[in-house]
Amino acid sequence: MDTWQLPVSVALLVFVSSYFKLFSNVLAGFILGIFVTSLNYILFYQLSWKSLVVDKPIKIDAKVSQIIKAGDRPYIQVKINKLDQLKVKSWQTVHANLSIVEGESAIKVGDTISGTATLKPFYSRKNQYAFDSELYAFRNHIFFKGKLKVDSVARHHGSWRLQYQLFMLDVFDGYQFGWLYYVLMTGDKSKIPKSDKAHFRTLGLSHLLAISGLHIAILFSLSLLLIKVCLFPFKSFLGQTVNTHSIGLICALGCAGLYVVMSGMQISAQRAWFMACAGVLCYLLGTRLSFIRLLIYTLTIVTMVSPFALLNLGLYFSFTAVAGIFWLLSKRKAYQYEFSSWLNKCVWLCKVQVVLFIVLCPLVVYVFHGLSVSGLLINLIFVPLLSIVIFPLLLVQIVLHSVSESNAIMLLDNWLFNSYHFLISFDFHWFDVQPISTSQLCLMMLSFILLAHVLTRIYALIPLSLLLVHWLLSPKPSWQINVFDVGHGSAVLISQDNKAVLYDLGANYFGTYSMFKHVVLPYIKARNLKLVHTIVSHDDGDHAGGLMDLYKLGFGESLNTFHRATYAQPCLLQDVILGDLTIRSIWPKTLQNNDNNSSCVVVVSDDRFKLLLPGDIEADVEAKIISKYRNDLKANFLLAPHHGSRTSSTKQFIKAVEGELVIFSRSRNTAWQLPHTEVLQRYRDAGYETYDTALDGEVQIRVFNEHFEVYTARNAKNLWFLR
Repeated sequence: MDTWQLPVSVALLVFVSSYFKLFSNVLAGFILGIFVTSLNYILFYQLSWKSLVVDKPIKIDAKVSQIIKAGDRPYIQVKINKLDQLKVKSWQTVHANLSIVEGESAIKVGDTISGTATLKPFYSRKNQYAFDSELYAFRNHIFFKGKLKVDSVARHHGSWRLQYQLFMLDVFDGYQFGWLYYVLMTGDKSKIPKSDKAHFRTLGLSHLLAISGLHIAILFSLSLLLIKVCLFPFKSFLGQTVNTHSIGLICALGCAGLYVVMSGMQISAQRAWFMACAGVLCYLLGTRLSFIRLLIYTLTIVTMVSPFALLNLGLYFSFTAVAGIFWLLSKRKAYQYEFSSWLNKCVWLCKVQVVLFIVLCPLVVYVFHGLSVSGLLINLIFVPLLSIVIFPLLLVQIVLHSVSESNAIMLLDNWLFNSYHFLISFDFHWFDVQPISTSQLCLMMLSFILLAHVLTRIYALIPLSLLLVHWLLSPKPSWQINVFDVGHGSAVLISQDNKAVLYDLGANYFGTYSMFKHVVLPYIKARNLKLVHTIVSHDDGDHAGGLMDLYKLGFGESLNTFHRATYAQPCLLQDVILGDLTIRSIWPKTLQNNDNNSSCVVVVSDDRFKLLLPGDIEADVEAKIISKYRNDLKANFLLAPHHGSRTSSTKQFIKAVEGELVIFSRSRNTAWQLPHTEVLQRYRDAGYETYDTALDGEVQIRVFNEHFEVYTARNAKNLWFLR
């Protein structure tokens, strides 16, 4: 809201509207959008009392909405009802993620708990190509995280939606693909195994894991058919004045709406249901809507109800897919001929899949940095199978389970499971593609919109030309440095010409969340880099925590150059050439008195710019390195030793490096309160530009022949509602 884009956009629209009255509607819509968004934020997201409850013990009364991690010290998500004397407004939803440190730990979803909590505003790491926890928290109304001492627990059975989910778990328990059937019926993706989620993505079937228009259309059609069959015997009693088709449409709409609510009100499901409502309403009123008006009206309703739905990429996938199908429908010459035979129906289905594949390509590349090459063929088989066979049988199984122990899907389950494992045995499904920026995505989608109509096709040359110019003229850095935001720890990636060197691996929390796997690896895969060398400064957990994952994920050989074939510390002192870069390890020759002083000190240089990576060395080792390498120690970029602790970064060391910028790799809230104030001041007094991963997120330095540019992940994702 405080950037130049908003006032410039308003001024431009006002100027254009004064000359072209057609744009006055656009200006009015723009102003309405600002008003609706601001009102929605004030009503549902703004907490006037937020600052009054943080960083101090406070009485809490809440309902458990999710068990994030079970065990002796559970990590749970709660919906807050009351904090001391502050009661949450009835129209607001306030969630908090809490670690239970004392009291009852055998807690279930739906329980009401009371206790004493210490809350902090929700704040997380920011990295490119990694999951954006802050954005996810905002969308799901997660305002706090902290610790909880439980005083009392009141047992409850949970909400009716939870009971529905538990019933579905029971229905499909024991099936090999039980998790898939559960997802199809509930929309709850928490039960999906991580490996299967990845396989579905490579097969091009990820859209089946989110309740979409396809699911709503299937349920609506089946409900309509069932209702009309049930009403058929009573047709003679109802008489000609009763339109059974209209009754069937309204009832089917109700069934579909119930399914949308049960499945968690996902954006794609909302879109499909609103469009179904519009279609039924048009039928009842005897009127028609053009495809484009139907799409625009539905989008307007969705964004008016929840303007922050625009943050959900599912909205763009959903509306883009429907727009592609509508465009294809508008091009058919003769509806009756098109569907006069099964062959024509199959041909039309193939056309739909091809159009969907093409129009969704930019979005898939933007999100997943690749394409499923087999997804087109697999969807041609699986989508009709889901519509005609799988979904109806799942509904039959639900009914049978309610009245008996009969099994209607065992054969189907075995066939699906075997077919699935046969498909994933091949490794050709996925094709990695270079990531595209948001601006490139917008230009691609604009090109599709202009190409869709014969009168505007010529204008598609404008965004296509801009894409080409951007690709040809955008300067490419000679090499690049990425200091990842891994909390308290460090992980630095140096890359050139699709080859990379990694310095440190970050921490591994509770043996389940590795910074290497969840932060560094997504970047390596997205940029299609080859990890040639890995250097582990020392064996402290915040630097070497991802070591086991490095081996498990097939990167173990990258340790051989600096740590021998069998990993060992300290690192070997040597010079290694990577393209135009020289990677030189200069310390230590032997293990020192502690792990920190045994840190592998590395210099990376292209003969013009230099990066110094000192690990956690302390003041006495800094003095030794200055004495030994005084002439070679100067560097443009410095990773602050020991995360900015006062045990390091002496004035002599800072002066000897003579750097232009220093980066503190640390966590926002730790007991050590790094970087220490006096250390930060030393760097500033010496003229260093300071960056902090806790405040700036991932720091990226793009090094060109004669200059360098610095980018930060938090600035790139500087959304006003997350500040």
